[in-house]
Amino acid sequence: MANLGPAPKAQFFTAEGQPLVGGKVYTYAAGTTTPLATYTSASGGANTNPVILDGRGECNLWFSPTSTYKIKLTDSNDVEIYAVDNITSTGYVSGGTIVSSAIVNGTISNTAITGGSISGATIDNTIIGGTTPTTATFTTFSGAWASLPAGTRMLFVQTAAPTGWTKSTTDDNKALRIVSGTAGTGGSVAFTTAFSSQSISGTVGDTTLTINQIPAHTHSYTAAGGVTVVNGGTSFSALINASGLTTGSQGGGQPHTHSLTATALNLAVQYVDAIIAVKN
Repeated sequence: MANLGPAPKAQFFTAEGQPLVGGKVYTYAAGTTTPLATYTSASGGANTNPVILDGRGECNLWFSPTSTYKIKLTDSNDVEIYAVDNITSTGYVSGGTIVSSAIVNGTISNTAITGGSISGATIDNTIIGGTTPTTATFTTFSGAWASLPAGTRMLFVQTAAPTGWTKSTTDDNKALRIVSGTAGTGGSVAFTTAFSSQSISGTVGDTTLTINQIPAHTHSYTAAGGVTVVNGGTSFSALINASGLTTGSQGGGQPHTHSLTATALNLAVQYVDAIIAVKN
């Protein structure tokens, strides 16, 4: 019987987080360069050595329960990405119970899986449900994750940095910007300040109206220079030089402003907090 690796299918990635399509998994006896077979299923059927990763960067990777392995991962051009030694898989799944299984430098021992949950397992020192008849632990996976160089900065959607990483406190209340060129920082307004309910107020700027812009209107006036003529008991009035008369000037021709009111802009977008952590 062969035992399954750390996942139902082993999947590998490039340094950029893309599936390692066409990558190669070489398997050797621990501490040597002597090829050692892995298998396509629990019932046997040897893999090629190296195993060629598919279009999702995946492969079936089952180990001999009596062997200890060294694994070397390369890209499709045989450029080594990392190597991991002393990998064992000494357990098996029987009746919903994982028995004495060592997985990539970590162990699960006598741990029952009940109703789809892990009972009595400790993962990164956290007990996951159920009772704890025994103590089982996962230690750090020493694959692609462990091969990241010190100083690597990554996002984590949690408050504390994971083991082996240090939380950055220099970047706080900021947004992320995706760029195609050189990465940097900028801006001066905090995220929660920029994205909040913003009220609008102010005045409309000064404008001097032209004659064509003012509303049409008239002004009353009293004409001067009239004369009354009496002729045989009949009188009439007439204007002298009445043509060309104008009303007096009204207004000072000064610019003016209008007040402005508007509904506030609600920019309080929903968000999820994350931290930046630096690999030690």
